[in-house]
Amino acid sequence: MRVLWIGFGQAGGKITNALLGMNRRVYSGIAINTEEADLSGLGNIREKILIGKYALRGRGVGSDIDLGASIAEKSLAQMMDSIDAMVRKRDPEVIWISAGLGGGTGAGGSFVLANELKKVYKHIPVYGIGVMPSVTGMPNDKEALNLSNTVKSFELWSHYFNNILLVDNGQYEQPNVTRESVEGMFQRVNENLAQTLTTVLSAGEMRPPPQEVFSSSEVKATMGLIGDVSTIGHCSEEIRIKSQFWRGGMEPGTRELESIIERSVDKNNLTFPTDVSGARSASLIVHGRPEHLYTQAIALGRTRLEELTTVGKVRYGDYPDRRTKYLSAITIVSGINDFTRLDQMKKRVQELNGSAPSNSHITTDSVVVGPSTV
Repeated sequence: MRVLWIGFGQAGGKITNALLGMNRRVYSGIAINTEEADLSGLGNIREKILIGKYALRGRGVGSDIDLGASIAEKSLAQMMDSIDAMVRKRDPEVIWISAGLGGGTGAGGSFVLANELKKVYKHIPVYGIGVMPSVTGMPNDKEALNLSNTVKSFELWSHYFNNILLVDNGQYEQPNVTRESVEGMFQRVNENLAQTLTTVLSAGEMRPPPQEVFSSSEVKATMGLIGDVSTIGHCSEEIRIKSQFWRGGMEPGTRELESIIERSVDKNNLTFPTDVSGARSASLIVHGRPEHLYTQAIALGRTRLEELTTVGKVRYGDYPDRRTKYLSAITIVSGINDFTRLDQMKKRVQELNGSAPSNSHITTDSVVVGPSTV
């Protein structure tokens, strides 16, 4: 699937950099930032745009969403010139903007850019990857700012993207790993996300083609065009390879594959922890050695996913790979309606600010605050 990735801000730039390291044949990418230093380390991205250069002198917006949106609005012509050149050259099927929801540049600028892209390229869906921050160990004031920004930017984004894929960094913390740095954790999360997305988006490009092709049209149909919010589940088990019997691993069978498929939508395996029941659509991609992609197990696993998500029909594609040492299931769940995690963030902000908890809940029907108001 031909994708134009736009990394907006620090977190978005790092995700896009990881993605371009996976597949340069069908991926193209642009990094946008108000912080000049953040652009310099993105070795896989050739096209880099520094916005707000004269107003900010390349030093960023300091987690100010409103300022990030204002700078983006004033820089639309600059950004669109580079994007238009890339669109004409690479003819992408979708445009995907990745950004951190807790910061300022990406959180505030992304929805401004998405709004403009949808006006100009009416035939190309514009999706977002919204990264929710990990706040463990942060001082209270910084934690409150990051969480407040996340809630605010999600409400803004929900009106401007065809679909938002949520990624909660807090989901990937490993409390028992004491030697991993914060930077190391982010790199691990970005690389795993890039690998998962690339498996999904390249499943239909395999040669020879798989038994069940998961094409770009299936991706678009799953993601939808109505402002849905999505999460991706991934479950993987290492297999026992006869030529490397000393390494261990499981003996793959129908029960093992069925279990992997079902566990792919467990909360702790989702990029955004949520109750998947009541979703609008879902798709499954099974990745493994051809001899381990059991038809009966996949059929039973799909049936179980349909029960768990209450989706009428789960779309499916397989990804046969003779080189892999793993048997994996990736499930995209779109049109989710459980935002308990965001509600928890909102309550935490109120606690940190010393205000009384509110009974309101996060929804995707929040009050619209458009670019012209910031």
